Amino acid sequence: MILGILLKIKPKYELYKKYLIILSAFIFSVSNAQDAQEIIKNVQSTYENITDAKATFTQTLKGSGGKANSSTGVIYIKKNNKYRIEAGGQIIITDGQTSWSYSPKRKQVIIDAYKDDGNTFSPNKFLFNYPENFYSDLEGDENVGGVDCYVIKLSPRSGGSVKSAKIWIDKNENLIRKINIVTNESTNTYSLKDISLDAGISSSKFSFSPPEGVEVIDLR
Repeated sequence: MILGILLKIKPKYELYKKYLIILSAFIFSVSNAQDAQEIIKNVQSTYENITDAKATFTQTLKGSGGKANSSTGVIYIKKNNKYRIEAGGQIIITDGQTSWSYSPKRKQVIIDAYKDDGNTFSPNKFLFNYPENFYSDLEGDENVGGVDCYVIKLSPRSGGSVKSAKIWIDKNENLIRKINIVTNESTNTYSLKDISLDAGISSSKFSFSPPEGVEVIDLR
């Protein structure tokens, strides 16, 4: 008789156990989402009152073939989609309307209209607007260059060139210390240091006039 009672109870216990596991996973997921949103709010509050930023960085680009190339450079950022990246003998500039990609070695500049499909990579997006374009989840924490950081995974809300991304956020200063972007063609990682907020960057940094003798390819 006791065996019969146990056999009746066991299925109910197993079912309860499954519900408990599912409920725990759901609560953990919701908690992580809330934590991620709170961290993001803290970052935004740091950046929302600044007009510009400057940082040195190391960039590692890994193509679909698996070969990785690294370079160092400087990045300048100003609100309203203005940025300038100087790295690997290449200069990329946009004033929010026009983009220039200049190679001094090749003596060539490619000019195009600035495009923002809501999902392409730009430094400003990950500093100021990423919650609008990505779902966010807290993956854990990690030390980056001696700085304790939260690791936030970003998933695009809609289709585009960026398939996934991660950002590492300084726990103490609420600054982004590292960005990883994965596309169909490559994986690009930026590690930031020497971050300077409100550096007083001149607007001339975000425009470009081709030097004499440079080949101009205008795609506008």
